[in-house]
Amino acid sequence: MLNILFCYSYFLERGKDLKRIIYSFNFIRLVITFACVLGCQSNSGFTVYQSINIEGLGTSPIVFELPEKVSDDSIKNIFIRLRNDNSYPYANIFLIVSLQAGEKIITKDTLEYSMASPNGEWLGSGFTEVKESKLWWKEGVIFPKERPLLINLSQAVRNSGAVEGVSKLKGIISVGISIENQ
Repeated sequence: MLNILFCYSYFLERGKDLKRIIYSFNFIRLVITFACVLGCQSNSGFTVYQSINIEGLGTSPIVFELPEKVSDDSIKNIFIRLRNDNSYPYANIFLIVSLQAGEKIITKDTLEYSMASPNGEWLGSGFTEVKESKLWWKEGVIFPKERPLLINLSQAVRNSGAVEGVSKLKGIISVGISIENQ
């Protein structure tokens, strides 16, 4: 019986040690997670996305209204962000993008970006079938103070040899913009 009590007290003490070790380990994990979250946050930019409905990305522009915080006097870079899945049928994409301040169009560009490598692998980042591409648009921009400040984005993809463009571009699941300090 004494032997059993000794074993019980031994495991009870070991259990307390084990609890301390588990609590310490959980505390360290919490501190590391908190540090990573704080370290990954950046107040130097602005990113926004709009989801695309299942029918696909149309030819009418998607409008992004920029908040006043991007209109400080610092120099910015503008990126277009696209998320596509495996149903996207092309190796590239054509976009028409404009920056508008008030009623005035500041700049308007027709852009072509590669979405897949020559061997057919999707470009961009992501481990699943959804890939995200961060595409460079403008460098060294100082935004005007006029409001509203808008970025308009539409697709202009055509099938080879066709005069008319693709009306609904399937496989693009969301479109976004990023504005970052230079």
